[in-house]
Amino acid sequence: MIGLKDDFYIEELICNESFQQYCLGISLEDQILWSEWIETIPHRKADFEEAKKIVNILNVKQGSRLIQIKELKEGIKNRNAFAEKIELNKEVKLNPKPSYLKYTIGVAAAVLAVLFLYFYLNPYSKDKADNDISEIFSSGKSVRKTIVLSDGTVITLAKESTIKLDKSFDTGKRELWLTGEAFFDVKHDATHPFIVHTSFNDVSVLGTTFNVKAYPNSKITETSLIHGSVRVDSKTNPGHFVVLKPNQKVISSNQPERVDVSANKEYQVSSLQNDTLTKQPVETKWIRSRLDIDDLPLSVIAQKLQNWYGIEVKIEDDEVKDYRYSGTFENETIVKTLEALQLSYPFKFEIKNNKITIKK
Repeated sequence: MIGLKDDFYIEELICNESFQQYCLGISLEDQILWSEWIETIPHRKADFEEAKKIVNILNVKQGSRLIQIKELKEGIKNRNAFAEKIELNKEVKLNPKPSYLKYTIGVAAAVLAVLFLYFYLNPYSKDKADNDISEIFSSGKSVRKTIVLSDGTVITLAKESTIKLDKSFDTGKRELWLTGEAFFDVKHDATHPFIVHTSFNDVSVLGTTFNVKAYPNSKITETSLIHGSVRVDSKTNPGHFVVLKPNQKVISSNQPERVDVSANKEYQVSSLQNDTLTKQPVETKWIRSRLDIDDLPLSVIAQKLQNWYGIEVKIEDDEVKDYRYSGTFENETIVKTLEALQLSYPFKFEIKNNKITIKK
């Protein structure tokens, strides 16, 4: 008998003796039992496989597997008393008695459990491996930094924010990892969803405009949707998600503890708040530039855009530099600002290697 519900925690699965037998291939009965059970809850299959992997990693070529898993189980039960055990250990004098050896093994099991709980259950430790990353972009101390990806997606990073691209991004796997805050204007591609991974949530889109705020030292993660549709999936509670509509935002708590709550309780969804003067969402105020120009040459405007958006803007033709514009522009990204300017006085621009080149 399995004795677990479909909302099991991975650590519960690892410490289940029947599951251990299944992983170690000891019991044919357990093999059949667990294989049939996981087929009834396909949404937990990834967690099921992860638990199998951990059991095998912890026990490869390390003596009796069952004994070590039992030690892990005991360590998890006593992890709250771990600090006290360490203090007691300081008072024990070294001697060859078997009782001391037994005690040391117990503490080692507790250490193993604590390390497991920290490195596996803490979402911040589960970052993308370096060999799976193709490029890393960081804003550093700059107020804003604009990145234009190979698929045409425009990303503006806030201060002290970083994105890491999947190594297969250019071939269609549009996934990246965000630390900090960024504004996304995603190029539509129905066959290749765009996924933003953060420590506690995954944001999936096809083509849309949204803002994600996920600083590692913050107690919350915010996702604000301007246009389109996004789905926010929880990492701490697999299977829980919320789908946002335009002008909505969702706030989730950055708590590594796995809490058995419904998606509605885990996520707080509300409408975006508009600034009383600009009537624009407060959540994206940091990215918006109100560009008031009065008969200014494009060379001056380009410098203003470069300073605001944090991306190099170069004008190749002298004639284009002297194009003059007047008006007020409020746009989410530098690309949309340039497109608005094009309507008044045509010019061409291209983006390559995160540099914008303007020409006649």
